Amino acid sequence: MQKSTSNLASSTTTGSIDLAAIGHPVSVVLNTTPDPKSKKTDIATAIDTATAKVTTPQDELKSLELSRISWETTELAASNRRLYAILTQAYTFYLVMKTDTDKAVRLQHADALKAFIDERNYVFSPSSHDMTRVVKCVFGVDRRRVSAYSIALREALRQGTAAENLIGFLETNGGVEQIRMGGTKPFTVTERAMLAEDEVLANCIGKVKFDPLLIDADPDWIDTQVVIIATYLPTGEFEANAVVRHNGAVNSALAAYYSNQQRKQREAEKAEREAIKEAEEAEAANNKKAAKSKDEAMEKQKAKVVAEVAEAKRIAANAEIFEGLFTADAI
Repeated sequence: MQKSTSNLASSTTTGSIDLAAIGHPVSVVLNTTPDPKSKKTDIATAIDTATAKVTTPQDELKSLELSRISWETTELAASNRRLYAILTQAYTFYLVMKTDTDKAVRLQHADALKAFIDERNYVFSPSSHDMTRVVKCVFGVDRRRVSAYSIALREALRQGTAAENLIGFLETNGGVEQIRMGGTKPFTVTERAMLAEDEVLANCIGKVKFDPLLIDADPDWIDTQVVIIATYLPTGEFEANAVVRHNGAVNSALAAYYSNQQRKQREAEKAEREAIKEAEEAEAANNKKAAKSKDEAMEKQKAKVVAEVAEAKRIAANAEIFEGLFTADAI
């Protein structure tokens, strides 16, 4: 009896009672229901429970799946949030350096970037984008990582993303790696149509009434959108050829309108950036020319002073010689 009691006590510390040792071939597993007072998360509790019940390879895979979910929702999510915060700061530094309204602030950031690069002895090709320079200064010399982050931030820049919207941009498009591999996820036709719908419907460019004998109108059409296929004439008029009442056609037309407006906006922004760049280059050239002229004027002034001093010395020397001659005659 003492032996059975010993076995019972030792089994209790491991979470089960081995009744086979005392003549009863039955194994009773103790209750694994989570303690309601425990501070563990639901996922962590589920992992503990799944791990405790692992008896087959399939159970092991389920346990590993829960571990992966826990990692994604806790450690990876926290890591990505921190990474995106740092990327936002780097993106902001670039935007300030390029677009701040105060030229002194832009120059201060540009000089700071150059000084940092020189201090770290980083080397870039002449064609390297300044965004890449900023990213490398922040994230070091890992070329793959710098390239991925730079591509993501330049795509955000290309789409005109504001710094405060960068995290949303990265998350919406699948993260840095997804952007690096395939660019940003394009809007679907329906999404583009929805983005353009309000603007289009709020804009009336004219009214057209067709012959009811040619257009089989229907009261059901009221307040719905249709597509008018028309030909532009040399007179500046549009010759209507057909009217299409079809949701797919309307969505396609709205999506095309949205894409066209985005293209015009990008072209306008590009032209503005180029104009600013040309103005800055012209100003820099003028400043350089002015500085060169100032240096030349100073050199001329310096040469003039040197010549005047030399002439004064020559005159003084001649006067001394002349005075010496009269003194000799007097003696």
